[in-house]
Amino acid sequence: MPAGRNEQIVMLSGEPGATLAENVRLTLVDMIMKGAFDEGTRLYPERIAEQLGVSMTPVREALMQLAADGFVDGIQRRGFHVRTPDARQVTNLWQVRQGLELTAGELAVARRRDGLISDADIDYLSALQRSQESSEALANHVQKLDLNGRLHGRIVELSGNDILVSVYQSIRTKVAGSLVQRGLDTWRDRLEAESNEHWGLINALRDADFAAFETATRRHLARSLKDALADLAARPVDRDLTTKPKSVQA
Repeated sequence: MPAGRNEQIVMLSGEPGATLAENVRLTLVDMIMKGAFDEGTRLYPERIAEQLGVSMTPVREALMQLAADGFVDGIQRRGFHVRTPDARQVTNLWQVRQGLELTAGELAVARRRDGLISDADIDYLSALQRSQESSEALANHVQKLDLNGRLHGRIVELSGNDILVSVYQSIRTKVAGSLVQRGLDTWRDRLEAESNEHWGLINALRDADFAAFETATRRHLARSLKDALADLAARPVDRDLTTKPKSVQA
């Protein structure tokens, strides 16, 4: 539901050793992914800091990172507003993603043939996919998306190309942001197709078969792009903006 005047924000904790700013960022990403804020909602640092019981500094750091990741627009003198990408941006992102994942797959297959990718590496991919199919992940879309990102990210890491990994990581959060459903539940209808596609990728790597990997990648990304665009078109546009706390009302 949209974030209203009385909605409370509950701080989440990231990885051990995470900074306060990272925990604030994680909290806001979780809320955005769940659709707690509508497109265009202005996020006031004062209100967030007050509700989380922290100073303004980590909140501003978190919002700046969210802007860099594409979750919000940071506009000078107008603040931070929750951002929804348009169809053209999502399509462009998927085109770049496909090129990177195909290149990574080609390199990973070659490394598998050369014995540089072990059965244990492939088993780890399988474990990530099984985790996506667990009851815990199926009950939590944000957790499901995180596991999905980790699976694709690990496949790219198996390419052994640090520059490719860095470029892919720079768009990974933007891909997740494009999958925000804002109250839609259509992702559950796609679980079987997604699972079959992921196993196709994993098995192709296990067999060191790039032709199979390419086919599986193109099928998977074509289907996921179609679904992302359908969800984008179906999202309600409600600009019930989050209000400032009374102490900072204009």
